[in-house]
Amino acid sequence: MAVLAGFLLGVAGTLHSQVQPWNLPYVRPANYNYSSLYAANLNTYLTLKPDFFKARLQTAWTFWKANFISSNGLVNHRRLENGSIIGTNEAVSEGQGYGMLISVLLNDQATFNKIFEAANSNLWDSGKKSYRWTWPNGSAGAATDADLDICLALVFADEMQKAHLWQTYSSGGLTYNSRAMEMMQSIKNNMTSSNYLLPGDTWGGDGVNNLNPSYFATAWFKIFDAYQKTVDFTAVIDNCYAVLAKMPRYSFGQAPDWCTSSGGQASQAGSKPEQGLGMLSDGIRTPYRIGMDAIWFKDARAIAYCKNTQKTVTDYANTNANLAAAEMAQYDKSGVATTESKGSFDNMAMWMTAILGSGDVTYTQGGTRSELFSRIIGTLDTYLGTNELRDDVFYYKQSIGILGFAALGGQFPNIQADVKTPVGIGYIAPKARPTGNLIEKLLPGGTQGFLSPNDAFGRPAYRDAMGRTAIFVVP
Repeated sequence: MAVLAGFLLGVAGTLHSQVQPWNLPYVRPANYNYSSLYAANLNTYLTLKPDFFKARLQTAWTFWKANFISSNGLVNHRRLENGSIIGTNEAVSEGQGYGMLISVLLNDQATFNKIFEAANSNLWDSGKKSYRWTWPNGSAGAATDADLDICLALVFADEMQKAHLWQTYSSGGLTYNSRAMEMMQSIKNNMTSSNYLLPGDTWGGDGVNNLNPSYFATAWFKIFDAYQKTVDFTAVIDNCYAVLAKMPRYSFGQAPDWCTSSGGQASQAGSKPEQGLGMLSDGIRTPYRIGMDAIWFKDARAIAYCKNTQKTVTDYANTNANLAAAEMAQYDKSGVATTESKGSFDNMAMWMTAILGSGDVTYTQGGTRSELFSRIIGTLDTYLGTNELRDDVFYYKQSIGILGFAALGGQFPNIQADVKTPVGIGYIAPKARPTGNLIEKLLPGGTQGFLSPNDAFGRPAYRDAMGRTAIFVVP
């Protein structure tokens, strides 16, 4: 039993070394501790209030659930237009994706299942194996960004249940895994053309002339490739970066809402604001999408893009943090910040994700000061942003704000990498193996092994520091 004692001692030591708590049901790995990249005053604050990120996310999530999830489980498209609240009886698949992702990060399986099942009942196209992008009119087309987020959330959920961190889910034969696999194949077969990521599955050949860079979730594709071997997204990832580098304001870390595969004006963007070439409400997500690839995978192409954002957020080191906040805005096609977007909490959360992803300590420490985080969280304790700008009304702002804020706080991990592989293998003599409800397991090479016994909640009692199941091997 000496191996087991050493294993449990190692877990205890890892627990003790963690500084920032989070909402996930496994110990926070050290690689999500970004304190070396944070500004000194933020680190000082976190020392005094180590649960800052965890607590603020919980508060924002409580508000989000109460205000944006309808009784049928669909995420309502709530927003403000011309002074009136609209969209409470509408839903888009994008909202289901945001809700499912946040549910996983906040360890809320009940809400995850509610949103997932609502999407299945109201938006799923069983023939195309994708989610219709809008409800109640039930548009036949899918929105690629929504399906990517839903699929990532399902992968994370499946890995959590396989690690016995979530309850096993099955409904009429549908599982997290089965739906994720259907979606990955549909995304590859119907939402790419010549390995360019299309904005949906109804664009045909013209989709290559109407790309949306804020859909370039390169880190998501890497997780899909690690999860399964049926389809391969490597070439899609490469094309995302190739298109990104061709964008007119790439050197500033700016990305248009819409463009062609060569970075030019999209064929159907003439009627859109700034002819689609402005970095407006769509494009503002690109720093977050690419930033996650830099944070999780240290992709050199992602880091290069993130470093380019320094040419937009030029005042990051200015003693007046409001100047940097104002630069974290949306931009017209000429690179001029739109007045109404300057310093908006959701825009800041997107830009700051790229700042963190740059890995440039001078840049990250200047761009993560507590004054900037205070602008994101606002003055109220219920939601992100401010009451003066009616930020509480916008499901979109709250959603991307929460996701960016989670990433910045080390609260948005690659769950698939964290929990996918059982580790903590201990070699023990047959007579000394642990007692209890062991599950026999045949390991690679024909080695006989046993999964550890369950606790009162049905979870394996012996885990490694990442929350993964310990395996005991009989020599």
